[in-house]
Parts: sequence; structure tokens; C-alpha cells
Amino acid sequence: MTFTKKKLAAAIGGTLLASVGIQQAQAAVDIDNTAGASALLYASEAVFTTSGTLALTDTVGAEQDIVGLMAVNGVAADTDIRITLTLSSGTFTGAPSVSVDNGAGGVACNSNACEAYSLFSGGTTADSTVTFNSTVTTGKAVDSGAHFNFAMAGLTVTNQSAITATVTTSIADNFGATALPTNSGAYLSFGPLLSVAADASTAETVKIDVAQNSLFFAAAATGDTNINVGGAIVVQSTNAPLSVASAALIATNVIASAQHTITAANGFSAFNQGTVGGTITVGGAAATVSTADATLAAAATKAVPSGGNAAGSNAVILSVPAANKVAITETTLTATVTGVTAGAAYSASTSTGTVSLASIARNGSSARLTFSVNPDSSFPMSIRVTNDSAVAGPVTLTLTNDDGDTSTAVSLTAITGGPAGDVGAGASTGLLSMANVFAAVQAADATFALGATSNKLRVSVSSLTPTIVLNAFSLSSDGTTFSMVTDAGA
Repeated sequence: MTFTKKKLAAAIGGTLLASVGIQQAQAAVDIDNTAGASALLYASEAVFTTSGTLALTDTVGAEQDIVGLMAVNGVAADTDIRITLTLSSGTFTGAPSVSVDNGAGGVACNSNACEAYSLFSGGTTADSTVTFNSTVTTGKAVDSGAHFNFAMAGLTVTNQSAITATVTTSIADNFGATALPTNSGAYLSFGPLLSVAADASTAETVKIDVAQNSLFFAAAATGDTNINVGGAIVVQSTNAPLSVASAALIATNVIASAQHTITAANGFSAFNQGTVGGTITVGGAAATVSTADATLAAAATKAVPSGGNAAGSNAVILSVPAANKVAITETTLTATVTGVTAGAAYSASTSTGTVSLASIARNGSSARLTFSVNPDSSFPMSIRVTNDSAVAGPVTLTLTNDDGDTSTAVSLTAITGGPAGDVGAGASTGLLSMANVFAAVQAADATFALGATSNKLRVSVSSLTPTIVLNAFSLSSDGTTFSMVTDAGA
């Protein structure tokens, strides 16, 4: 096995010719695909053994096999070719083997089948590297465009890190091995088959209607008793990760069912009135409010379809009785999905999670004053808020400076001279000086200040009443002139 300069040049030069070859489609991982398009993706739901290992087998055929273009051309007789496969992590479950063909299962050695390759080193269950050797015989010089094909017998991994496969080809003589260009590419990684997602496809934007004393929802007609706040669904990934046996995987291979628990931060009092009525449903099935925690309502566990949940299939609907007497409380809502495994091989961790649903809030009104003097102006200014509706309700206020910064909202009850509680139906507040308004806002929001270049303010009020009116009054510095400004509505 003696190389001449001519032999070595031909072997290395073949890599340039072979680089224009096209890898044929096959059920294997082509590590020459720089985008990793043929790399394996296994489901991250796979459960490791108590010793911290996971066996990945191939019951399909050649899914785990590794192919690529050999970096050789016209290697002459009596020359050894060595092919080494190295995995970035994991070990071989069983000894792999390697063969050489034209990339489509045909001959690739001077119109003949290539010589068989025998194990040279590695390849045990403790190894992640294996080398095979073959001696070229007369008339079987390896052609440009020849491909290697590693037939894998499974892998054992200890974590879910992505694995890269590197194949090094070398030619060897009495003086040692000469490495040729290397093939390296993505081999396998892990990703979730399932996930929990918020589904707002059916959610409504209606509000609690303050004009109906917050007993019903606002709709085209009065007396609307329910609201759809969306739901949570278990989604199956379109990336189609494989089973530990390298086969196709569907949702029901991982989880058999799931339970949905709805949480209302401020409780379900209007929707859970015992014999009087009120319901919470998830996908049409009743959810029962916990006797231990009135903010939780759980539906019975139900099966998950093979492809995951369809949009709208788990919509949460909150309903009050037709003759409701309990005011509906504003609240945020969440849905928690708890997956139930279909067996010990896979975990339900990715099909368990919490998502936000649509919140329920009252409708109301607002008003604004686009010009107010600064609190220390020589032209004293005061505001007055009037609830000219037939429904009492709370009112909050914000200030905006001329730089565009808006303060935290404060209740009128926090302002000196303000009301003790809700502004009554048809009632008005007393005169609230801008000095007292500004002081209350700064007490709640110490970062708010007058603008850097202008010291005027804008005032906005918001109420949980059908209508609200904001008036402003100003006196001249000598107290002889009185003026009033009204901004009714937002």
C-alpha cells in the first residue's frame, strides 16, 4: 500500500469533482444538507430512564442512517480507505456498519460494487466514534460521486442536546493516514410535539353593562346573560417530531386526556348561585367551582383528539341566571390545562400549562379637559365631575403633562374634597382644586411631574357609569372674572 504523488493528488482532487454531485433522496440523514433539512427531530416529551439515559431506536427502516458524499475520486488498487463517523454526543446502542454506493443504491467503484468495509476501531456501546477500513482492489477504484452510508443500530443519549455527525475520510499507506476533507452536519435534535396555547377565536369583546346595574352583559339587546372568554387548546406541532422508535407520533401517543381549570381572580359569584342558576362551561361541559377556593372552577377530564384540539373546541362560557340579582364582578381569567399521560414512555409536561383568557370588565364612560393651568397658577382652577346617568359608580382621574407623560390613575376619593365613595346617580362632586388634584396624583405616582418646557396639564376622568361630565372653573387673579369649561365625553 504505497502512495505515489499521482495517487494522492487524484484522491484529493476528487473532492473538487465530487462537490458538484447531487445527493439522491433517501430515508436517511444527509449531513451534506447545510440547512439540516433531513436531520432527525425527536419528541422532547420522551422520558429518560432512572439512570438518566434514553434509547433511540429505528423500527421504521433507515431513518437513523447517515449518508453523504465521499471526499475521494479514483483511489487506486492496494490503497486503504478509512471512513470515521463521530457523533458530538451519545453512544451507539449497537455496532453500525458502512457501505459505499453511488448515492442511489448503485455501483460506485469503476462500474463495480465497492469492496466491503470492516470495523477498524470503536463502534462499541461505550463509543460515539467508529472507523471502518477497506482496501481498494484492482478494477474497483472508487468513483467520483461515491457516497458513504452508515447503517445505524440505535443511539443512547443522556440529554436532549442536539447531535452533530462528522464523517472523516482518509487514505492510508505504509506511512500512515492522510485525511481528506470532512463532512459534518446536523444529525438529530429534540422538540416538543405538544404545547398549550390560548385560543381567542371565539372570544367576545362585550362588557359588563353598568346601565343594567352590572347584572348582565352589554349586547344588541338587554338581558344578555353570557360571555365567551375564549379557551385553551393542546396544539400538535407541525414539525412532526418522532417517537423514540423513529416512527410518526401523534398527540394520543403522548397524552390520553386533559383537564381544564378556570381561575377568576375575583371569583365566580354571579355565575355560581346554586339553585338560582349561573354556569361555567368549558367546551360545553360544566366546570364546578371549588368549595375550598371560590376562584377555581374545574371541568371533568376529557380525551384529547389524535391531532390535538381544534380552535374553539374548549371555549369557556360564563352565564348568569335569566333573572340575575348578583352584580357581575370585573376579573381577569386564566385557563390551566393539565395533561394526563398515555403511558410511561412520554411526559405530559408540554401539554400542561396556563394561558390568559379574555378579562371581563364593565363598560363606562370618560371625559377630558384638554387645558388646565398648573397647580400654582395665579389663576386658580378647580374641576367638578357630574354623573348625569341613573347608575352610581366609581370615578378615576389621570393627569397628562405637555411632554405627553400620563400619571397613574387615582380615585376621586383620594383627592381632598372628593367623594367618600361612588359618585351617585345624577350627583356631582364638590369643586376640586387643581392643587389638590395634583397633590393626590403625585402621592400615588411620585414620578409624575409637570412638563420640562411647559407647565400646563390635561385632565381625564373615567367612570363605570353610562355617562360622565367634567367641568373646569377658573378665576382671574383679582377674583373678578369667572369662567367655566366643559368637556362632555371622551
